[in-house]
Amino acid sequence: MIEITIGPSDDGKPVHKWLRLLLPGLPLSGVYKSIRMGRVKVNGKRAKQDTRLHEGDLVRLYFTPEDYESLRARPIAKYQGVSRAIQILYEDDEIVAVNKPAGVLTHPAEGEYKTSLAVQVEAYVYDHGGDGAFRAAPVHRLDRNTSGVVIFAKTARAAKAWADALQRGEVEKEYLALVEGEWQGEGRLAVEVVRDGPLTRVVERGGKASETAYEVVASSRGTSLVRLRLLTGRTHQIRVHMAHLGHPLVADRKYGARPVPGEHFYLHARRVTWDGIDVTAPLPDRMVEKLRSLGYRQLEL
Repeated sequence: MIEITIGPSDDGKPVHKWLRLLLPGLPLSGVYKSIRMGRVKVNGKRAKQDTRLHEGDLVRLYFTPEDYESLRARPIAKYQGVSRAIQILYEDDEIVAVNKPAGVLTHPAEGEYKTSLAVQVEAYVYDHGGDGAFRAAPVHRLDRNTSGVVIFAKTARAAKAWADALQRGEVEKEYLALVEGEWQGEGRLAVEVVRDGPLTRVVERGGKASETAYEVVASSRGTSLVRLRLLTGRTHQIRVHMAHLGHPLVADRKYGARPVPGEHFYLHARRVTWDGIDVTAPLPDRMVEKLRSLGYRQLEL
């Protein structure tokens, strides 16, 4: 018999998911069979498939030590070739905030598994003592060509707390965007949007509410640098909102901007704030160089 006391990283985890991650060598069918046969007890009672674990729970697994160690063997090969060269902006026991480069996917996709930010952070947390069943996971995402702050939960508790806060609109997210056209002023845009294939578009009715607060920081050579705060979180929200206002992001051809050979749009998730945590990501070099080439000087951001 194996005894395990549930730690904070696995608080709130369904027992079947916890067991599947704890014992990667045990197939899913074996997980369900073990629960059904009473080989998993929580605080002295037989677990059910919908049992949720909580910090401090005592779990007894009725496996021999030899079988347990065999099934527990970590899939180290999974992380071979995965870069750990990520820029950590903030870290505590619950979350890690990372500065995502433009051009990198947040979530893994076919053919780009090892280069995705999620897998790189998962490997990093694994290397630094992430021994619970929960694997680090992003609580929000950025498009491939958007850079900046991404928050990753290191525990199930943090994942739920941030997801709930995002749903309630409590997490403040600030962006900087380089747009076409010299412009002044500030305001809020509230429109309804729908997904239309790979794009998002504004509609008069029947869509989902979307709202963005914006402030023009400076203008130069036919462009403007705009500070934006997302009040909702729709796909491509900033891109479609800026285009709707007549100022698409520079080089954002999908939303009506003039093509710029060899370049993609300049959008940076500069800051994320919630519950006393305030994380800021410096502008990436490519954006700094672009602003300098356009004549922007000594910006107070």
